[in-house]
Amino acid sequence: MSFKKIDMYNWDRKEYYNWFTTKNRCKINMTMNIDATPLIKIIKENNLRHYPVFTYIVSKVVNANDEFKMNYDEEGNLDIYDIVHPRYPIFHESDKRISILWTEYSENFNVFYDRFINDINTYGEKRSMAAKGIFPPNCFDMSSLPWSSFTSFDCPPTNDVVWLPPFVMVGRFFEDNGKILLPVSISVHHASCD
Repeated sequence: MSFKKIDMYNWDRKEYYNWFTTKNRCKINMTMNIDATPLIKIIKENNLRHYPVFTYIVSKVVNANDEFKMNYDEEGNLDIYDIVHPRYPIFHESDKRISILWTEYSENFNVFYDRFINDINTYGEKRSMAAKGIFPPNCFDMSSLPWSSFTSFDCPPTNDVVWLPPFVMVGRFFEDNGKILLPVSISVHHASCD
């Protein structure tokens, strides 16, 4: 894991960061219906699982934007990580609980997909909020509500912690005017991005 420490004295976003972490602590939440028609066709043709595919696509977008790769290190310094990994829940139908896993990101789809499936097979049945063990600090949160299509989604923190990594939720896809639409919601902290 490598990262670049942000020089708070010379950072061009310093004023915004200070404002949105002290005076106006707020997040930005946006939900959009994404045209997933070609993607769903590829998933079906290749007999792939939706969740790892969606997680890969979100991870690729997150890793392409420094604003989404910010977090604090163990000493409380603000860093931009070179790579961030998705942390996601696995739902257990038997007891209606979740386990939280993370998968090491790779830009190579096949490598990532295989890692994701292996993590689910290895740790997915372990009941724990950290089923694979301690999370690395360079994680962001990803989830899915495959049983619900939504027009808005928000998961605000319940304390005064400034949570910088994005939170992405995908919902149940639906058909509209011949297109398959996928609701995607992203929540980011205003201190790290506009």
